[in-house]
Amino acid sequence: MAINGVEGEFTADGDSAAVPVFGHFNVSLSGFGAATVAVRRSFDRGQTWKDVDVFTENVERRGFEPEPAMLYKLTCSGYGSGPIQYRLSAR
Repeated sequence: MAINGVEGEFTADGDSAAVPVFGHFNVSLSGFGAATVAVRRSFDRGQTWKDVDVFTENVERRGFEPEPAMLYKLTCSGYGSGPIQYRLSAR
């Protein structure tokens, strides 16, 4: 199976690219200084975004999205120091 995903690092407030998710997905965040990173989901092809979970420290998390055609992204806010390495991946 192909893996969809995005990885990089936050060095300021901002968003990762969006990833199509259906089924299991993974979130990895490390290197936190002072910031909040939200896992966000869109039901309408990226027009609006809703928080699924919010983190302020390193995390390895798995989740499940039961609906097809959902987009997910990571949003960093309140950035104070870092960098924060991130990875969001799904099948």
